[in-house]
Amino acid sequence: MKKIYILFIALSAFFLMGCENDPIHYSGPDFVSFNEGAINKVVKENEDGILEITLGVSKTSNADRTFSVVVDAANTTAVEGQDYEFVNKTVTIPAGKYTGVIKVKGNYDNLTPEAVKLTLNLVADQSMLQEGTTTSVVVNLSRFFEITMDWLEGNWLAQNTKNGANDGDPYDMTIEQINGDTIAIGGLFGVPSLIKGIVDYDNAQIQIPMQQYMFSQGGADYFIFNVVGSSLYNKPIVCDINFRGITTGSYGVLNASYSGWFPYITVMVKEE
Repeated sequence: MKKIYILFIALSAFFLMGCENDPIHYSGPDFVSFNEGAINKVVKENEDGILEITLGVSKTSNADRTFSVVVDAANTTAVEGQDYEFVNKTVTIPAGKYTGVIKVKGNYDNLTPEAVKLTLNLVADQSMLQEGTTTSVVVNLSRFFEITMDWLEGNWLAQNTKNGANDGDPYDMTIEQINGDTIAIGGLFGVPSLIKGIVDYDNAQIQIPMQQYMFSQGGADYFIFNVVGSSLYNKPIVCDINFRGITTGSYGVLNASYSGWFPYITVMVKEE
């Protein structure tokens, strides 16, 4: 119960910090805590890359109070001076105030889309570090990954999966721009077909309209459909894009009688 009570008071102090004329009836111990335990910072080009990490106290004081942070090296993969720099490692919370801010600057030029971890621990008198409060924070720093047509176009190595396991051998695919946001996807499912996809840059996705021709076999034509499990959906197949590659939504290759191969998910990795 003590842990829950302290956390509740900490949150109350932070939420009421903008209403300092309102009384906070708290008679427990004074302590300092981070506002949250984990923060993701994605640094974009041409921005300052500065992350503000808020910490606060449960009681105001009639004197200024200074706190600092130290890097937890055992739980950190980010490199100071390369991936990030401190704007300040020490913060003074003025008399009568509840919060202060530590600032960290992520370095766009050195970061990659693969996040690195920076773990910070609070440094304060032991009496101010109470059990059940957030005395460390994990900062995940990464570089913004911009999806461009130049990156999408080219050769890809694909692997079909079924029910979470690889199905068959990897094979080659291609992506080429048709016009605007429309692309031609060649070789999906390991067959020499060209199907159309629409790139959604804002949501990092490719939408593949269903019922596009894939191949003919045994006198029947086969088409791509949005199939999840054993259910057929009348909507495009949505593929997710990230810096690692492209993962299709679940799909099936079916004939006019809705028999064929399903459900498949294809994972594509860019070939350099």
